[in-house]
Amino acid sequence: MKNAVNGKWIVLSVMLVLVSLLLVQPTMAQAPEIPNNSCADCHRQLLFSTESQREFINIRINHLESGITCSIVCHEDSLNKSTASTYAMWSISTHALFGVTCEKCHGGDPQAESKNDAHQGLSGAGISRINTPETCGECHENELGEFKDSKHFEELKLEEGFAPTCTTCHQAHSVRVLTSSEIEDFCSNCHNRITGIDITVPLKAKEALSHASDLEVEISKARSAVISARAQGLDVDEAENDLDSARQILRHVPSVWHRFNLTYFETEVQKGIELAQKAEFETKGAAAPEPAESPGFEGILLITGILAAVYYMRKY
Repeated sequence: MKNAVNGKWIVLSVMLVLVSLLLVQPTMAQAPEIPNNSCADCHRQLLFSTESQREFINIRINHLESGITCSIVCHEDSLNKSTASTYAMWSISTHALFGVTCEKCHGGDPQAESKNDAHQGLSGAGISRINTPETCGECHENELGEFKDSKHFEELKLEEGFAPTCTTCHQAHSVRVLTSSEIEDFCSNCHNRITGIDITVPLKAKEALSHASDLEVEISKARSAVISARAQGLDVDEAENDLDSARQILRHVPSVWHRFNLTYFETEVQKGIELAQKAEFETKGAAAPEPAESPGFEGILLITGILAAVYYMRKY
């Protein structure tokens, strides 16, 4: 009898322990509340019960569709964020490489020690769309001159349509020169079926810049040929003249590009290619300079005889 009672208490104790474990388990297994800067941190309790909550849902959906994740970066001070981004873009630009700093475009005094003094003279007039070419032209005179001969510039002055300005292609702060593979995409921003502006331009522009690269290759080949011919003692004066002319065209074509006259650009580039090829060809047919003739044994004997005859006549 005593053993039976003890058995019942043992069974009852085990059951109590199991019930306790079942009650405690959910609490013990619950994940710790550690903020992970995810959407759920802010939107955990979000419901469709109010208009404002429905607006938040729409914002979240738009973020997800745009590939934007929730982050505290989105909510930092907008001015500081913009300034930091601008500096980061400038620091990897061609302007930064050549020491062209903010005041060249925006004004101000970089030598001033206080913020207020440094910002004296700041103005946005010079960087407005229509005035940007003149601002850039203070350093890029040749490019500005060519751009003023373009249809783009005429439309920019009228402030009509999609007329581009300098920053349209070169960007405002991450300033750089576009490659032939990039130019097609940039031109397509305006030259497309939606705007109705000549859709053949982007491909033509890409091909034109590609031909400019061909000019660089031909000049390099001609230069190597001239160096090799000169080392062999050949006359390369004519080849060097043609090579120099090709180089001048290569130096000038970046400015010509800003006229946005692809036919004229292609004509200039082709002229340079032909001059470079001509220079290379001239090195192959160059003749070694003829050495100045020096008197041989017969000449020396003749001169000696004449001098002896003159001496004999004077003596007798």
